[in-house]
This record gives sequence, C-alpha cells and structure tokens, in this order.
Amino acid sequence: MIDPTARCPKWLIERIFDCGGSISFHTYMDLVLNDPENGFYSTGRLKIGKNGDFCTSPSLGNDFARLLAIQIVDWFLDLEKSGTKSELLSLVEIGPGEGTLSRDLIVAIAEISPALISRIELVLIELNLGMKKRQEKVVNNLEGINLRWSNIEDLILRPVTGVVIANEVLDALPVERLVFTENNVFRQGVSLRKETDEYFLEFVDLPPTYEIKKFLEDSNSLLNIEFPPKGICERWITEWHCDLPNLFGRLSKILINGSLLVVDYAMESRRYYNAIRKDGTLISYRNQKANSDILKDPGLSDLTAHLCIESTINYAMTNGWKFMGETRQGQALLALGLSKFLFSLQNISSQDLSAALNRRESLLRLVDPTGLGEFRWLAFQKENSYDLALSNRFLEEPIN
Repeated sequence: MIDPTARCPKWLIERIFDCGGSISFHTYMDLVLNDPENGFYSTGRLKIGKNGDFCTSPSLGNDFARLLAIQIVDWFLDLEKSGTKSELLSLVEIGPGEGTLSRDLIVAIAEISPALISRIELVLIELNLGMKKRQEKVVNNLEGINLRWSNIEDLILRPVTGVVIANEVLDALPVERLVFTENNVFRQGVSLRKETDEYFLEFVDLPPTYEIKKFLEDSNSLLNIEFPPKGICERWITEWHCDLPNLFGRLSKILINGSLLVVDYAMESRRYYNAIRKDGTLISYRNQKANSDILKDPGLSDLTAHLCIESTINYAMTNGWKFMGETRQGQALLALGLSKFLFSLQNISSQDLSAALNRRESLLRLVDPTGLGEFRWLAFQKENSYDLALSNRFLEEPIN
C-alpha cells in the first residue's frame, strides 16, 4: 500500500531517474536537504525558533551564548598564554543557522573580556546561499569585530588559531541506513513507484557497500559494538554517519591550534544500537512537529539523526583530534553558572515580571533532561597542540 504522504515532487523524480531509478538513503537525504534549487536548507525554507520548524538552544534567547562564551573565553585565554603568534584568534561556527549564536557569542565575549574582543575574528562556514543571506541580516551590525564567511577548503589553505563550534550540525549530515534481517544486512535505498499518474517514494533494499561492511567490522573490533545486537526484530534499522571521518579530518586542518566543540543529539552505543530501537534515530521535523515518516514532504522538512558517542569520538581521534571530554548540556550549563542566572531573576521588579518568567522558562528548557538538556557537549583539541592543556570549565562540578 502506497503512503499518500510520500508523493514525490517533479524535481526529485528527475534526480532519481538520472541515477537509474533508485538511490541510497544517504543520497536521498543529501538531495532533500541540500539540493541547490530545492533542498530544505539550501533554499532557506528552514525556520528556527518558537514559530519555526524546531527550537534550538540559541533560539530561546541569549543566555545559552552568554554561558557558552565563558568556556570559549577560557579557551581563547589559554591560547594566548601559549604564546600563539597569530595576530587574530578565530571563532569559527559551522552551519550558523540564523546567525544568532555567533552574534550573541561575540556580544558576550566583549562583555566578559573587553581586551580580548579586538583580537577575535568571526568566521562563518555556510554552504547554503539562502541561509547566508539570513545570517548577514543578523551579524552584519556587529561593531568592532572582524567578520567573514569562508569554507573549509579555503581555511585549510590558510589555517587559523581558535575555537570551532558545531552546534546542531552533525545530526543533519546525510546518513546511511542499514537494514538487518535474520541473515543479511542491506543498504537502504529509495525508489519510485507509479500509481495511476503519480509517483510515490518507497524504500528498497540495496547491496551493502565495502565501506558499510568495514564499518560493521571496525565497530565490533575497535569499539566492541555488536552488529546486529541480540534480540532484534526482522528488518531492524539503524544509521551510520559515514561522512564524519572525512569531516573531522578536514576540520583538523583548518586549525593551527585550538579546540572544537560539538553540541548535538547523541547517545551511547548501548542505547543507540539497541534491539528496542528498531527504526533507528532518524526523524523528520516540520512546524514544531516530529514525524517518523521520513519520506514525507521531501525538501519541505528537516531530517536529523542522533550521533553515536563512541563512534563520533573514535572518528575524531583518528582524524587529527584529541578528546577532552563530554557531558550533557544540562550539566555543562550548570557548571558554567546557569543557576546564578536563575537566582538573579529573584531580584526582578514586578514591572518586569513577565519578561523574567519568560527568561526563567527558557533557562529551564536549556537544562530540561527530556529536551535540550539531554544534548551532548563533546570537546576536542587539535592534535599536535604543542602540549597545551586547555581548561574545560564545562566539565567541572556544577556551580550552586
């Protein structure tokens, strides 16, 4: 039975026919998110915030950036003490969304360390023209700051010293989906099926590639992850973030010295590759609604898949990074002083009560263990960082 919500738009029909009638799910996800003329990101259809497709931590106000800036300033000061010869320290954000996090970080850094801000440049890495235009409206009004857009390839040619931020970016990278049966594993694909005069999308099984077989073998031998886990149902499905090794390798080349912070949906392998998680972690978002029908509204919805913590750390460590530590966002923000922000709201006058209550709600959402507070912060330091020890305040015991 064809799912009527999986109607295939004309542009995607053409792309799939150009590829022979079926494509891997990895290719499908890349097309519906990043196709230059029709992708959800590249066209600028993505809307972030309370009235958009989904909320992010930065979209709830500037408190997330004010707390994160405390850690970033620590890292910048550590780099200064190391005697770096760079004239500028770079704050690099990958996939900056609306640009609000970068803007709020620069404002917060200027408040925390006025002497430091003159040495900082803001570098935004954005592939999609539609999103870049929206970012320009947000960050172009920043005063006294060196600002530029760049790409990874150009930064590799002219590497910088500083901090790289990837906030809710890696979960949107295209993934391979793997389908396990009793005796086989397949690469999930997407194909077309014609009903009367319309084309619909449907899943198909494709042979596993050499890379998929190697991923399964390496996960077992290097990380002790068993595939498939015991007790799975027939046609148990999971994801593989196959683009992460290459991305980590390229990102390591853009830094002479410094750190990388990944903030994203993530979970341990024992939860990720669990028999109970029979359909993987992939989900579709549109208009604040999550949907497990990931073929619905191609090019009009966001797609996201959680990271496996152990695999992510392994990919980073084998591609130019040292692992500094990880924790849940709730713990990280409390360690950086979120409770002080909450305490300060007790002194708000009755005239500002409504704003104070809204801010309190946003602060609590940032640490909510059933929502944003469950996000993971994973910190890495550039390998060959001249024995520099970067301080990680966000990993310390929470401040009361």
